[in-house]
Amino acid sequence: MQKKYDRLSLGLIVGLLLPLAVFAIAMYLRYSNSPQIQYLGFKYLITFAPKILSLSLCSNLLPFYIFLQTNRMLSVKGVLAATFSLALFVLILFIMYN
Repeated sequence: MQKKYDRLSLGLIVGLLLPLAVFAIAMYLRYSNSPQIQYLGFKYLITFAPKILSLSLCSNLLPFYIFLQTNRMLSVKGVLAATFSLALFVLILFIMYN
C-alpha cells in the first residue's frame, strides 16, 4: 500500500521549487536596493547567480530529511533527482560564465 504523499512527482516539484524560492528570496534581499546591478548589469548578476543558487540547493536537505524519516522513498528519489539536475545546471553555468 502506497503512503499518502509518496510520489516521485511530489518530490520533484518540492525539490525544484524550494531551492528556486530560496534563490529568489536571497537575490531579492541582496540586490533589491543595489545600484551596482543597474550600472554593471547582466554580467555582474550572472557571475554571482550560480554561487547563490548552489547555496540554495542546501534547502533541499529539509524535505529530503522529512521524506526520509517518514519513509516516503519515492518522494526522496524525486528530491534527489531535482537536486542533481539543479546541480548540473549550476555546473553548466559555472563553466559557461567563469
